[in-house]
Formats: sequence, structure tokens, C-alpha cells
Amino acid sequence: MTTACRLCRLPEPLRSTMRTALSRLHTLTDREHQILAQLVSRPESDEVSRALGISVRTVKFHIANLRQKLGGLSRFQLCLVGVFDLIEPSGRAELCSAHEERNAFLRVG
Repeated sequence: MTTACRLCRLPEPLRSTMRTALSRLHTLTDREHQILAQLVSRPESDEVSRALGISVRTVKFHIANLRQKLGGLSRFQLCLVGVFDLIEPSGRAELCSAHEERNAFLRVG
């Protein structure tokens, strides 16, 4: 009996949105990863800017880049991706074999 991965436990269509976003985590810069991590615990741009010592405008710029790179996600969805990224920074958070195979294919292709 196989245990469903964290991704499999999400309802559709959120599951496919998250799958796409997680497969694109490798495209993010270090600063974008930092912004994503901050969004998990500090949902407001001004809180993120204070925590990282950058302007609110810069935070909003990075959030716009994150949305574009990860597939046009909402801020809530960005937070979910951030949680997965914190669990396993490479984007490989306890995925079932079906998702492992798909992610390996996406990285090679």
C-alpha cells in the first residue's frame, strides 16, 4: 500500500497548479526563495520588506516575478508553494513515485 504524498492530498485543480509551480522552483533566484519563505509567515509586503531590509516596492517586484515564473499563482498559492519549498528546498517534498518520475522527467527535459 502506497502512502499519498503531500501533493496528492491537495484537491484538484490546486494539485495541478502546485505540481507545475513546484517543478519550476529551480528557476528562482536566491532572493526569490527568500521572499517566498517570508510570505509563509509574513503575508504583508511591508512585513517582508522590514524582515529583509528592502523596500516594499522591491518586495512587490519579486512577488510579481514569482507569480510569473511559477505560473500566475495567487498570493495564497505562493504561500503554499513556500511551505513546500521550506519542507524540502529542492521542491521534492515527500512525493509519491508518480510525482518523483514526473519531476525527474521535467528536470531532464
